[in-house]
Order: sequence, then C-alpha cells, then structure tokens
Amino acid sequence: MLKVVQYYTPQKVVFGVNAVDNIGQYIKEMGISGKAIIVTDPGVAQAGIADRVAQALKKDGFEVAVFDQGKPEPDDVACDQAAEFARKEGGSFVIGLGGGSAIDIGKVAAQLLALPGKTEDYLINTTFPKKGAPIIAVPTTSGTGTECTMYAVITFAKDGIKGFFATPTILPDMALVDPTLTVSMPPKVTASSGIDALSHAIETMMAKQENPLTDAIALKAIEFIAEALPVAVYEGDNLEARVKMAYASMMAGMAFNDPGIVEGHALAHTLGSVYHVPHGVGCAVALPYAMEYNMGHCMEKLARIAVALGQNTAGMSVRQAAQAAVYAVKQLIEDVGIPTTWAPFGKKEDIPKLADMMAESPWITAFYGWSKRPMTKEAAVELLTRSYEGRLGDKLY
Repeated sequence: MLKVVQYYTPQKVVFGVNAVDNIGQYIKEMGISGKAIIVTDPGVAQAGIADRVAQALKKDGFEVAVFDQGKPEPDDVACDQAAEFARKEGGSFVIGLGGGSAIDIGKVAAQLLALPGKTEDYLINTTFPKKGAPIIAVPTTSGTGTECTMYAVITFAKDGIKGFFATPTILPDMALVDPTLTVSMPPKVTASSGIDALSHAIETMMAKQENPLTDAIALKAIEFIAEALPVAVYEGDNLEARVKMAYASMMAGMAFNDPGIVEGHALAHTLGSVYHVPHGVGCAVALPYAMEYNMGHCMEKLARIAVALGQNTAGMSVRQAAQAAVYAVKQLIEDVGIPTTWAPFGKKEDIPKLADMMAESPWITAFYGWSKRPMTKEAAVELLTRSYEGRLGDKLY
C-alpha cells in the first residue's frame, strides 16, 4: 500500500460494438490529422477488415494507405519494412490493425516514421529517445492487450531471440476495441490468445508491484475469461462471449502495464526463442507451473483467483484454494484444446540449455525484475522439468 506506482493507459479508449465504423470521428476528436497508414497482416486484409477500417477513415476525409505484410511473432525486419512503407507513403500517423503482432509492428513503424534509423538500432536498448508519430491500436484478437500497453515483442532476425520494447513512447494514443472484429478469429487463435490474456491477468497479480487497482482489473478479466473463453472458442459468433473476451484482454493489458509479468512469460519467451512456439501457446504451457512456482509468495492472491475462476472455495484452507486455482487454470487450458506441456515442441535433453537461457539471457532475466521470487538455474531446471512432464504437485497430468 505504501509503494509508489505508475499507471500508463492510452489517452483515449473507445470500446463498443461497431465502434470501428466511426474511427475517423474519434481520431479527429484527438486533433490528429493527415494520412493514415494501416499496418496489418494478410489474414486481416483478406477478411475485409482492413477495407472496413479504410472506408470508415475515408468517410471522414482521411487519406489511407495499407501495409498488409505483417507476420506472426514479428522480427525487426518486418518492422523496418512497415516503417519504410509508411515513410514512402508520407504517412502522418499509424493504425496498428490485427492481433498483437500487427499492432506491435505498427507501434514500431509509428516511431520510425518520425525517427531515423532501423528497428535494431533502438531494440537493443528496448526504448526510443522520444515519441514518434501518433499510433492508434485496433485489435482483431482478444489476447495480448497490446492496444493498452507500452510493450512490443520483437524478435531479432539475426539470431531468433525474442526481444522487446518497454517504453511509454510506444503506448498507443488511442485504443479502439470493437468486439465485432474478433468474430472471424479461428478457434485455435481464439484459444491461444485468450489464455495469453489470462496469463497477463494472473501473472500481474503475482508480480511484486501489484496494487489494489491492478488487482481489481485483473480479477475482473480472469472472471470474464473463465466465463467466456470456451464459448468464444466453440461458438465463435457468440457476440456476448466476444465482448467479454475483448474487455478481458484490454483490462489485463491495462493491469500489467506497470506491475509487469513474471515467470510464465519468461518460460514462454524461452520456448518461443528456441522452438518458435507461438506466444499464446507458450504462455498456456507455462501458466499453471508458474502459478505453482509462486505458491509460497502468492498464496492469498491465488486463492482469490480461484474464486474469480468460479471455484467453490468454501471450507478450503488458503493453500487448498490456491491449489484449486492452479488446477482450474490447467483444466481451462485443456478445455480449449491447448497442450499443457511443452513435450510436443521440444526435447527433455534440452532442459540444461533452456535453463541456462532462463537464468542468464538478459531478454529472459528482465522478467524477474517484476518477480517476487528470485530465479536460479536450479529453479529454472525444476520449472522446465515440471512443465515438460506435466507435473503439478505430486501429480502427473
């Protein structure tokens, strides 16, 4: 209660069904003018979503150019390509449209639209010297919450290591969240992105900088995900489920902006760097084991998480309730069809190499600055072994 905390959120957040059809009006209200550069990916473009946004902008008099070559798990080369397109088109501001990957590319492109050089020049220091061009974030998935964060995960193309930007300069000026844009999301993407949002909310509550505001937002996000994710996965056109998931993703992003995220993401980034496991899947694989790893430091938080997940904890001890949260998360991950071990992606004999990376790589150890429990190589081996074997407590799953 006595610590100093900082809250970063976009200057403006617009949330609502079909809100995207008035995006030009909302941008004008912010005093932003000139040519819009939409940064998206081929899938979003083919689904007609980029056209929908472009038409809404043109209705309000904006010129528009579309870069649709974004890619999953983006690297610095993809960011440079988007930035070069934005420069050549004479863009004034950038709209990141898509999943977390497209929005992250858009965040970087907006910076490079106003700053010299390439992505790698700045990525090595995780920041930019000043704010670049305005960036508007419009998500088409419910997962990363990047529309409301000051982070962007970018891989170094030269060695495949996942890096990231962590700086208020890339915080979107406006987030526009329209749940109708998520209806076309395939079940597997809905599942993995939804568990990514869940990991943000839960890991925020386990971080040492958590506070009453972030706890409140994170708990509501967890509640919505437990209620809505299975429905959104298996009944994709259920708009109520999509609305709840869009809210949950956005709120989880707002929640972790200051406290950060912890060991689950450290493990997910390790698996992503070595085996190219998609980010949401890596987070899912890691989450139950990261929760158990933090049991001694976060027992009461985990007990509260169990209630938000819909568990009946009446008559349970705090530890029993905390364990119920771990098992409930694992069951939810299974229910939406995601693996709960990394055995399908890698080899057990790689654990010593992975543990070295988790304990020594600066791109992984950065997460422990937010953690309550120190990470050692021995602890990394234990976490990797349990998450490979699917072992929680003394039980094998």
